[in-house]
Amino acid sequence: MHGTLDKRPQLRIGILGGSSLLGERTLPLLAQTGHPTSAFTRSLPKVSCPDVTWRNADNWHGLTLDTFLSFAPIWVLPDYLERLASAHVKRVVALSSTSRFAKQASPDARERALAQRLVRAEEQLEQWAIERQIEWVILRPTMIYGFGRDKNISQIARFIQRFGFFPLIDGATGLRQPVHADDVIQACLSALSTPGLPSGGYNLSGGEVLPYHTMVRRIFQALGCPERTLPLPAKALTQVVSIMRCLPRYRHLSGALVARMNQDLVFDHSDASDRLGFAPRAFHLMGEDLPGR
Repeated sequence: MHGTLDKRPQLRIGILGGSSLLGERTLPLLAQTGHPTSAFTRSLPKVSCPDVTWRNADNWHGLTLDTFLSFAPIWVLPDYLERLASAHVKRVVALSSTSRFAKQASPDARERALAQRLVRAEEQLEQWAIERQIEWVILRPTMIYGFGRDKNISQIARFIQRFGFFPLIDGATGLRQPVHADDVIQACLSALSTPGLPSGGYNLSGGEVLPYHTMVRRIFQALGCPERTLPLPAKALTQVVSIMRCLPRYRHLSGALVARMNQDLVFDHSDASDRLGFAPRAFHLMGEDLPGR
């Protein structure tokens, strides 16, 4: 994979969340392009890139930036907005999530709170940027997967590796658009540098729409495991999820995900395709996309 920044004039770039999955994949690409890049962290950096300057997240003294990319949870970003203004930033690109739409009406109060948290943070960024005449871009990926470290496909794969089967609500026909991490990164790089890009929010969904049960079947196939799914009524599967939440690895699970197996979560990414050249791949798992055993 190669970046899209090398064709642009030199940019002074800042990045938050450089130690995340997407950040670790992006920093080497930025280093290759020769654009001066400052990565902000509150702990020791996990990634060593010779052309990336790691800075303490509180150290902005004398810094000037052209563009800023945030992979951190978008609700963290408001704490940095005034620092960005002092750095004379011209464009801010932030990663949010389509969960702001998908979970607004969730029966789980925690998920509704998450959706509202995303909405509030997006609104804060938009208002701040408009007041200061700074360009702003919010990218909303759907179900990100890739490199065995995501919290979506890899979670399903780990369950299959551990238990040899996967429980599904009867039908499991809800449509999904998994998007590969590298495709999200390409959209981020384009958003940093595309001239005349209109400010606004852009959905980043995958290049293939498929039912939930088909997505799970692809994971079995990629793992080389015999397909063993266990169809369960919604009530029984919700009870299974409740039991699983007793285990630390599955503590984050919500009973609401059971109903979502039959809910369509499809998001139009045509604006990102038109403006950012976003061309996501079909859902195809490579060995590197699966968690280690």
